[in-house]
Amino acid sequence: MAKELTISRIQQHIDSIISYLNPLMPLANCHMVEFFTQSHWERLIPPSLRITLDKWSINEAVDKFWNSAECKPDVNCELDKWIQTSKTNYLSLNNEYCISKEQLQNHIKKWGGNITTEIKIMEFMNSKKSYEVQTMSNLVASLHNACSTTCCVEAGGGRGHLPVALTLGYGIPCLTIDCDEKTINSAAQRVKIIQKQWHAIVKKVKSDSEEQLPLDINRDLHRFASAFMTRHTDLAAIVRDNFPEHSDKHIKLLLTGLHTCGNLGPDSLRMFFSQPSVAAVFNVPCCYHLLTEEVDTEMFDVFQKGYGLCEDTRQGFPMSEHLRGFNLGRNARMLAAQSVDRVVHSKQLPSRSLLYRALLQVIIKKHSPDFPLVNGKLKRITAKCHTFEQYFKMADAILNLELFETLPRETIQEFCSDMESQWKKIALFYLLRLCLAQVIETVILLDRLLYLLENGFEKVYLVKLFDPVLSPRCHGLVALRC
Repeated sequence: MAKELTISRIQQHIDSIISYLNPLMPLANCHMVEFFTQSHWERLIPPSLRITLDKWSINEAVDKFWNSAECKPDVNCELDKWIQTSKTNYLSLNNEYCISKEQLQNHIKKWGGNITTEIKIMEFMNSKKSYEVQTMSNLVASLHNACSTTCCVEAGGGRGHLPVALTLGYGIPCLTIDCDEKTINSAAQRVKIIQKQWHAIVKKVKSDSEEQLPLDINRDLHRFASAFMTRHTDLAAIVRDNFPEHSDKHIKLLLTGLHTCGNLGPDSLRMFFSQPSVAAVFNVPCCYHLLTEEVDTEMFDVFQKGYGLCEDTRQGFPMSEHLRGFNLGRNARMLAAQSVDRVVHSKQLPSRSLLYRALLQVIIKKHSPDFPLVNGKLKRITAKCHTFEQYFKMADAILNLELFETLPRETIQEFCSDMESQWKKIALFYLLRLCLAQVIETVILLDRLLYLLENGFEKVYLVKLFDPVLSPRCHGLVALRC
């Protein structure tokens, strides 16, 4: 009964979020390049909110946004209503199916595991990755202990950051699987260097103090395999090939991944479902824009028009039966990977490139309407430009528009005449749209949780692992087979 009740509550949770999100899907799926050509400000922002924002200067509006986002609301303000309503649809700790790191530790103890001491790696990783590895490796090691697994398998590990800690710090056999053979070979060489310097770069973290780890380490526990992982990948066979010492033993695996990209996250869950050798899964997702969906053509991003529908019947989203037929769209999924927490913490407005690129599109639409919309070619040129005119000249050369020299100077100046008003609108639009990021991510995460519950698993949780300012993809999904 408890599982059925949880399923019902998650379904209601998802339905509530989608009811809020559905009218805002055009906003979530719009493209900033078309801000002016498609009149985003006028069409996609609710009139009452737009009227409120139009009364304020950009500094006033932005200050009010920061205050409201930091829970210092301006009562009865339309901007505050927008922010707070979006927040009510974010994934939050509820002690039932979304739990804290500490609550996961309590569950692991109940499952028969011991909570290990955290270790901190101070070199060969940036500070963000070091923090993530310190937090997650401790929990993975404890879960490995609780499930008595033979080996941890890292899906799409790239450099193998997480298994470095698991093998050298906790003595757990690990196999990193990645589809890029060059990456795998490079990672294996890198691990050998780390092994030689291990005791100089790692500390055991105990309460507020740091201690040295024991000197003895097993250098043969971390191995690598090149394979393209899908739901059909036979993990036990790959482990036996790479750990022949376990070839005649019953294999129990813990499938893990720290920021598994795109469809690799859903496929990891499908492998857990279909392969009895996978005793547990501990997965932190990322790169939602690389998920596949059976997307209706009306919801395609402007850069996807004409590509047709995906043929794979096993989409990255949705996974659950409850959401079958529901689409998000690529731009909405790309938005889900952005971080309102980090933006608010740093009080960072978007780059002026958003404004310049949107203005450039107005010129293209008016003077070269048949020119195809292109994505990505103009990245990083804004830093080289002090004015829109400089941006236009550089972009014209990159795209071969042949407009900069032919258009009268007066025409170009017209686009710069109301620059600050235009900047205010596009900057505020960016912040308002950013409020939907965690709403969309919540739908994706709850869909994965629900998929596992629908398929009979009971020990299934979303876990808030990381500080979202330090690591925006801060939730992991943990599931046990028994």
